[in-house]
Amino acid sequence: MTIKRLFVPITGAQLMVRRVGEGPPVVLMHPSPQSSTFSIPMANKLAAAGFTAIAVDTPGYGLSDPLVGGYPAGLDRDHGLDPFLPPLVQLLDSLGIAKAAFYGNATGAEVAHIFAYNHPDRAAVAMMDTAGHNPDDEVDKITAGYFPDVTPRRDGGHLLTYWDMCHFLGIYAPWQFTDHEHRLQVDAPNPERTQRVMLEYMRAGPAYPTAYRPAFYTAKGHLISRLKVPATLTRWEGKPNLAEIDALIAYGLPLNITVLRPGPSMDQRFDASVDYLVKNYLKTGTPAPKHPDQIDRTAARLQKVFIDVPGGQVFARVCMAGRGRPILALHDPAGSSRRVESLLTPYVGDRPVIALDHPSSGESDKLLTREQISTEAYAKASWVALDSLGIKEIDIIGRYAGGQVGLEMAQQRQGAVKHIVHAGVQIFTDGERPDLLANYTPSIAPTWDGRHLMTAWGMMRDMALFWPWYNRTKSGIVRRDAAIDGNTVHARVEDLLKIGDAYQNAYAASFNYPMAERLKASTTPNLMADLPGAASYSRVAMAKAAAPNVQTADLPDDIRAWRGVFDKFFAS
Repeated sequence: MTIKRLFVPITGAQLMVRRVGEGPPVVLMHPSPQSSTFSIPMANKLAAAGFTAIAVDTPGYGLSDPLVGGYPAGLDRDHGLDPFLPPLVQLLDSLGIAKAAFYGNATGAEVAHIFAYNHPDRAAVAMMDTAGHNPDDEVDKITAGYFPDVTPRRDGGHLLTYWDMCHFLGIYAPWQFTDHEHRLQVDAPNPERTQRVMLEYMRAGPAYPTAYRPAFYTAKGHLISRLKVPATLTRWEGKPNLAEIDALIAYGLPLNITVLRPGPSMDQRFDASVDYLVKNYLKTGTPAPKHPDQIDRTAARLQKVFIDVPGGQVFARVCMAGRGRPILALHDPAGSSRRVESLLTPYVGDRPVIALDHPSSGESDKLLTREQISTEAYAKASWVALDSLGIKEIDIIGRYAGGQVGLEMAQQRQGAVKHIVHAGVQIFTDGERPDLLANYTPSIAPTWDGRHLMTAWGMMRDMALFWPWYNRTKSGIVRRDAAIDGNTVHARVEDLLKIGDAYQNAYAASFNYPMAERLKASTTPNLMADLPGAASYSRVAMAKAAAPNVQTADLPDDIRAWRGVFDKFFAS
């Protein structure tokens, strides 16, 4: 069985879930600030045992939207997780599920027991894996310094804050207590693991403590002992620190809470909960209905969606409302669909729009190996995704190398692409290519000390300052105001870290693409457009010289006004 990532519409937002299996539903809740990725091993075991596993990204984590209206102020400590309950009720309603078992780890365990207490009619079982009890004064000590500020800074220093925190989470508990008493007796995490955890923090952003902090205060005997539904508490021997769990057991639990005592392996840990559900829920639970459509085709807003393709799924942002030919936006080699979202915003609700994450980029599955990455492969994958959406004809707006992908799409299906806008032109001379291939894409593979983060940050920042970014001389200055604020550069670095060193292959594909030849041969109308003074502005003239039939245009400074330029071309 294959786990699928799917979006579920709730009031004013979308939640992302991973879903696998058939049978009675079990809703899996993850620790903070992670995502449903954490729940994959348990989801697979549940599916194999005859359940429908629905692993949720808590609002504001993973790919789920934050709480609508934000986190309310003034909640006392006992009720700090209450704002996360209505989205779960709406989730069940959207999925057509009357009642489900809830299984949670850490923060997820707290959400599970609080949900089951407040909505006993919707919770068949509440399962708490990694729950415990700590008095408030102890929690105050633990949380002091636990949640450092990671607001993006222009110097990129916040990345090292992320790295330090994520690295030491695997060395001390709590991570900021660096005395031997709090040292975990485990191997230090390797850089790849640290970066995976860090990317989860980065998805949540500076608001990562929203559910994390209150979960510390709801791990209390007086709250957990209120439960009336059947419940379990897992005391797993492999947990490095069992003191909090033992304190909860010693506090005294009602008879409806069963303490599970699995051995030290991860399989034993998960199997204990699965076995309980098989004995106490499998035969009595109602099978979950099929998943609803992810897209509301009448809604005039961008929606997130995962599109099934051979071998996995592609992530997209779409709005199918509107009239006329759909517009597809394609991103640059180290980017994602969010990099082109602003190009589509003026069309939302007026024309159908789609923005894709290329395979192995952004949030799409790793469907291409590094060696398989090419402009042609990106074009083929885009057509497969469009076929799934039932789209036969398209206008394309490509950002930099996205325009090259558009050319290949037109080549692969003659007549199906009606117009291609190149918003920033990627065309290179034979003299430029060797230098770009040798110097443009240094490795950003994770290093034990996090120094690769500064390489990534410096590169993404300097792309706005120099051309090429490593030519930091007077001759390389970009003659425009540079977008080097912390939030802008951070978004680019986050996308870069998601694709990793495969970005080297993506850029190489663009540098080596025979742009001049493809433009000459193209029978599709092409518009070469850029901002005067931009690093790539001179390439508009290069494209015109190579293919006199193309149209050209200067783009205004205000991106909201670009639609006027594009519409004039689309009407031609």
